[in-house]
Amino acid sequence: MAELIKDKEEINKIITEKIKGKKPFFTKYYGIRLATRGIEHEKVLEIFPQFEKVIAIEKEKLKFGDTGYELFYQLNNNSTFSIATVPKKDNIEIIHAVEYKRDLGKRLKK
Repeated sequence: MAELIKDKEEINKIITEKIKGKKPFFTKYYGIRLATRGIEHEKVLEIFPQFEKVIAIEKEKLKFGDTGYELFYQLNNNSTFSIATVPKKDNIEIIHAVEYKRDLGKRLKK
């Protein structure tokens, strides 16, 4: 079960301790899903470091015991972008990216 984090202080703490400054690497699944969603890899690279736009993080224990963090970026009034990450020792694994052109109020209301 995912834990939804919306507190700005806690979001900043997670980003600083777990994500910032790590070298991203991308899963094979990431590339496949990006192509099916019609999202450019360059767009993900452009959005990823814009941590000031993160409005929520979903934290979840993953299948193999890792902790995953899905970052939700508010790009404008009707566009939200999410990037799912798994912090590793010196790197950060990017699992998928999704662009939502709808209100995520229900999903981010937990």
